[in-house]
Amino acid sequence: MLKRGAQLLLTRRDFGLLMATQFFAQAGDGVVQAALAKLIVFGGQKGFDLEGARSPDDLLRIALFVFVPYTILSPFLGVVIDRWDRRKLLFVANGFRAIVIAIVGLVGTRAVGEAALFLAFLLTLSSTRLVLATKAAALPAALDNEFLVEGNAISQLGGALFQLVGAAVALVAAGAIPTGPIVVTGALIYALGAVSALALEQTGDTRARSPLGEEIRRVVERIVAGLKEVARVPKAAASISTYFWLRLLWSFSIAGIGLISRQLLVNEKAQVLVTAGAGAAGGVLGFLLANRLRGLVRSTSHLVLAAGIIAGLAVAALGAIGKTASLAGLAFFLGLGFFVAKISLDTMVQESLGDGFRGRAFSLYDIAYNLAWVLAAAIMKILWSHDVQGILISGMGMVFLVGMAAIAAWFKRAGLLAAG
Repeated sequence: MLKRGAQLLLTRRDFGLLMATQFFAQAGDGVVQAALAKLIVFGGQKGFDLEGARSPDDLLRIALFVFVPYTILSPFLGVVIDRWDRRKLLFVANGFRAIVIAIVGLVGTRAVGEAALFLAFLLTLSSTRLVLATKAAALPAALDNEFLVEGNAISQLGGALFQLVGAAVALVAAGAIPTGPIVVTGALIYALGAVSALALEQTGDTRARSPLGEEIRRVVERIVAGLKEVARVPKAAASISTYFWLRLLWSFSIAGIGLISRQLLVNEKAQVLVTAGAGAAGGVLGFLLANRLRGLVRSTSHLVLAAGIIAGLAVAALGAIGKTASLAGLAFFLGLGFFVAKISLDTMVQESLGDGFRGRAFSLYDIAYNLAWVLAAAIMKILWSHDVQGILISGMGMVFLVGMAAIAAWFKRAGLLAAG
């Protein structure tokens, strides 16, 4: 997988540029978010980070503020991705926030005020969601269908690694220099992503031929048309629904692991190793195995189900133990199962829909992502307590497995378990 991935990056010009656009976007995110998130005091908690939330109350408040605004915008942006020049969209998504974040860094984080920091933080999150949805819609134009699994795997792993490296650089630099230069560095990285986007040639067809005002008036009917198209194509509808279910398991489990690990481990570096390190190790293994595993099963749908079952069993079996080793094992297998399933689901959506509907389909992905976090946070807010925390995580794994059985039945009825 690594060798083939490197060959694709080097030999497929538009694919390499598309990945560069994404990787610079996420590396910039790592730098900027690590620099800004710790400065925002939210609901009495210093820091504005879902996975760093100190309680279920903080988790729900952050989830609502982070995800509700973009959930409202996402369907409209899906139409934009399908109608307008994706190259220009990628340029604007990276370039506009590069300017805004550079201003914040040059003026000074204290001078701009906490409200401006909060808005800048939301801008980075929303812009990245737009970049990722546009990238996913454009990927089939940059690669042949036979390479989509590898392409999605490279995108997933590379994006995660670049964001982690960006965050690590920001955290190390924060001990030696002021926040302002770090934020400006993040803005420059965003600018590199914008430059990469401008060099793209093949990102799919541009369909907007009418004036902007007319396009805006028609946007609602195009959202409805996108929903109907996804509902009409079982492979797309089942894939997006499965992605929501996987995201719910991931969000609830990762947040729960974070809360429990803070009780077990006072050292924050040890917490990172348990939650992020073990999960990242599982994700890397998933990247290495995804294409090989696809060759061992009858269909991509079978691989999705198998990967989901692995993740669900890990959560159900290890969630209630509440020990450091069990949390690390849970994070590892959750990362492995989720990563393999996510790569496969991305490929299924890309294969099932034409270029004119992929933007709206991946905007539904974004909505699924957002709603999964909000629902997970709401469940934790209602049910979480020290006495039942392990049981809740394990119970979520069991509920997830029941849901996967229903999804398997849906796949079977829709003919998605046939070989191919």
